[in-house]
Amino acid sequence: MRIPAVFRLLQTLGELEERHMFNTFNMGVGMTITLPGAQVDRAIALLGEAGVTAYPIGEVVSGGEGVALC
Repeated sequence: MRIPAVFRLLQTLGELEERHMFNTFNMGVGMTITLPGAQVDRAIALLGEAGVTAYPIGEVVSGGEGVALC
């Protein structure tokens, strides 16, 4: 995931843990789209044609409760 430099600066200056940064600021993620993996490349291409920069930030997988940031 691409994290804007301003969020790393805030984290450093505020001496904040990464989990607090994600909970408070969402680290600049903005709008998200959740779709099947097979559609990712096409969606990114279509958004690019519309002038929107898009990139994958993760995947949904089966598992226990909780969120894992990798």
